Amino acid sequence: MLSIQELRALGASLSVGAFRRQLGPFVLIQRPPGRPVSAVLAATRVASASDIEKGMLSLLFEFEDLLITTLPPLTRVEELSVGRLPDCDLMIDDASVSKRHAVLNWSEPQGRCSVRDVGSTNGTFLNGATIGTREATLKDGDILSFGNVQFWYLMTDTLHARLQGPPSGKTSFRGT
Repeated sequence: MLSIQELRALGASLSVGAFRRQLGPFVLIQRPPGRPVSAVLAATRVASASDIEKGMLSLLFEFEDLLITTLPPLTRVEELSVGRLPDCDLMIDDASVSKRHAVLNWSEPQGRCSVRDVGSTNGTFLNGATIGTREATLKDGDILSFGNVQFWYLMTDTLHARLQGPPSGKTSFRGT
């Protein structure tokens, strides 16, 4: 994971195209994780609506303290697994996340990403609302939650523009 402070220098030194080549077409931004689960195979715990709401608010108001989750390089069409197991493309070490929780589908030709829950215990949420079993298309600035763990979905170009502004720990920003 990279911090916003680390990316600020990178963003200032690279064009938006070079920045996109370094990070990929989109990024997932999260709060620094709390205490990690001691064992990846621990029992899944129930997600809490208040925890999801607090997590969403902190993403919007604590930009300078957030972390960029690194993803594997993406090809033209790519499916990324999300879950608690170490072999997932996006491994989330939190007991509210199922071992195999969801999949993210990136389509370069369409320039879009979608998410689908794969039968998780605690569900996948888009901007605080459960997506159930449907596939949901993500929009720049959406908040994506797997159990109690929230990510801010931003297109890399949007992040690059945001990093060009002055640092401030109390600003909010939704995608353009």
